[in-house]
Order: sequence, then structure tokens, then C-alpha cells
Amino acid sequence: MLAWSSGYGPAVVWDPANDSFRTLPPTRNKLFCSGHSFLSDGRVLVAGGHLNSTPSGNGSPDLNIFDYGTNTWVTGPRLATARWYPGTTTLPTGEVLVLSGQVSKTKNSKFPEVWQTDGTLRTLSTAKRGLPAYPRTHVAPDGRVFVAGPKADARYLNPSGTGAWSDAPDPAVGDRDYGTSVMYAEGKVLIVGGGGRKSPAQPTNTAEIIDLVAGGGWRLTNPMTFARRQLNATILADGKVLVTGGSSASGFNNPDSSVLAAEIWDPATELWTTVASMKVRRLYHSTAILLPDGRVLSAGGNDTAGGESASKQHKDAEIYSPPYLFNPDGTEATRPALTSSPLRVGYGETFFIETPDADRIVRVNWIRLSSVTHAFNETQRLSSLSFTPVDGGLNVTAPASANLAPPGPYMLFLVDADGVPSVAPIILIN
Repeated sequence: MLAWSSGYGPAVVWDPANDSFRTLPPTRNKLFCSGHSFLSDGRVLVAGGHLNSTPSGNGSPDLNIFDYGTNTWVTGPRLATARWYPGTTTLPTGEVLVLSGQVSKTKNSKFPEVWQTDGTLRTLSTAKRGLPAYPRTHVAPDGRVFVAGPKADARYLNPSGTGAWSDAPDPAVGDRDYGTSVMYAEGKVLIVGGGGRKSPAQPTNTAEIIDLVAGGGWRLTNPMTFARRQLNATILADGKVLVTGGSSASGFNNPDSSVLAAEIWDPATELWTTVASMKVRRLYHSTAILLPDGRVLSAGGNDTAGGESASKQHKDAEIYSPPYLFNPDGTEATRPALTSSPLRVGYGETFFIETPDADRIVRVNWIRLSSVTHAFNETQRLSSLSFTPVDGGLNVTAPASANLAPPGPYMLFLVDADGVPSVAPIILIN
């Protein structure tokens, strides 16, 4: 796992197999509050960050690319404008859209840029728009980028050429600052939690969903048990959505009324279930990612309302085991076995997954690797793949289009009728 501090130290790579950390060489700028997404070959592009070694509000124009094969950084071209708190989205073309970000304390970047696969940058000069930090972006099934929040005015961006904005249905609830969103199925988006930045910035427990394929607007779904701001949402191996952390207290990052209990939303019933509680409160700068074994890593976070200059930061992590890993009597569930898989596949390709448990499988879930910052996972999304049992395993069909699964690394979970997932291999599609 690649990570860096909410301060100004170097990035590290954590190896969960032996719980060891490797410190990476320094980058030209500070990666603090940058945007980051996986490229089609599995490398990670990191856009912007902070210009100086101490807090100043000045963004950086630097691009850095992490190569997991060599544990090294490659310095990319400089962005046209500096960006602190930008958002990134991997496009169906394999390019990466960079949106928003702070140039300085008094100036924000209003022109999106696109990192192109030849290593150059393209400014979307006809798509000028002021956006909040870390816009909640998702590639829609028609290839446009859907901006679901955190402001109450949803939009579509066509990133082709010099770019063009178009209207989208606005959510019913207003500003969801430091709320979150997920694309939990193809074209289906859930937004949840958050709260306005203006005093008293009261968090909400409301949730809304929209189907970008069927059309129409947002509709409210069942609310969470707890109002939350500074929460994280993680798509689980069985397709449900886990929400962790946050605070129910008013204010930007108020540790009072921190929410330790997690909740799971079931897309089939649209009901929330309160599950286990964390031991440590996870607020601003916390993270949560799905692991290939179906568990969830929850880590980090600032424990005070001091923002970037907060003196108390959590440098610890917890691992959550979802209910699908257990039988009703509390014993460990027997997972479907997955014994071999390809390293990479192409769009629309039918490929073989070796498993002795083919007759148990009712769903094959294809979930993009996580890249999380500031209450938003910039890369996760889920597709359910069609499959056919064959001798020795399953023939599985990859997503037909890059609009449905932008190129890059995905985890493939075999899920049985009880919702128990296999351990997932990581497969590249490009």
C-alpha cells in the first residue's frame, strides 16, 4: 500500500505480509493534499500537492508517477496551474482528468487539465468552472465525467478536445462538504453524509441515489443511523457499501460526537445496518480501502479541529472483517477457492478463472483498486461480470467498454450464495 502523511514527510510503501515499511525517495514537491488515480498499467499518478515544506496555502504544479515495480517516482510534466486539493479521474482513454485545486490562498484553478498517455498535458480551455476541493467525480456509462458533489449542483464534463460542461440533475440535499459518493454499480451513484461549511456546518445522515443509465433525477434513499462529516465509503466484495468514521458534531472537523460504529448499505434493500465499532475515531485525512481478502483497512486521521496544522494525528490503522467472512454461529466462513486467473484482460474478452467451487458462485464482482483522500475514494467502482460455469472453473466476460470500467487494476471476487467472497486476484484491463 502506498501512503504519505498529512504532514510533509516522504511517502512510504507498506507490505502487509510482514508489516514492514519502505521509505521512498523524496519528490520535488510535497504530496500533502494531492489528487491520485491509477493508470492503465497499474502505476499511480499523483497530481499537485503543496509547494512548500510548511503550510502556506500554495499549491504545486508538479505531477509524480509512482512505479510499483521499482518502488520509484518518475517526475511528469508540470501542470498549467498549481493545484492543492485537486481531484483526479482516470478516463476511458487511459488519460487522467485533473480538476479543481488551490493555486494560493486567494486563487483556485478553474481550468481542468488532462494528463495524456504520451506524457503531455492538455488544458480544457473551453471548460472553465470553479469547483470545490476534491469534486466527487465518476465516469458515466456514456464516457462523460459526472460530478456528483460535494456542492448541490451536479454536472457532466465531456473531457474530449478542449472540454465542455453540461447540466445534470441536482441532488435534493444541499452542500455535502466532506460527505462522500460511490458508483456502486454501473451508472448508479450513492451520495451520503457531509454538511455545509457555513456555521454551524451541521452534518447530515441523509443519502441519495441516481441512475445515470435509466435517467431521471436523484431520489432519497434510507438515511444512515448516524449523521457524519469526514466519513469514508468503501464498496465491499459482495457489492454492499461500508461507511466508516466521521463526526456528528457541527464544525469542520469536530472530534466531539465522533462516530465509531460502522454502517453497511445494501443496494438490494436500500437499508442500513449498524455493524462493529472502531477503537479509534477517524476524521479529517483518514482513509479506508478494500483489501484483496475482502477486509477493509481504516487508517490515519486528524483528531482535532486544527485542520492541516493539527498537532494530533493518528498514525495507526485498524482492519475490519465484514459479516460475510463469518457463519451465523460466529465461526469463520469457508471461502470459494480461486486458484488461477490471468494477469490482464481486454475489453469484452472472455477469460478463464480456475476454481473448484464453480457451482457455488452466484456473482463475480469487479472492483477497481482504491485511492482515497479527504473523504473520497477517487478510483473505486464496481461492475458485476457475466460468467458461465465450465469444467474446472468459470468463463468470465470482461466489461465490454472502457466507459464501464476505465483501464487499470481491478480486484475480481467470486461470491457465493451466502455472500462469502474469494480472495481476489488483481487483474489489469487495458
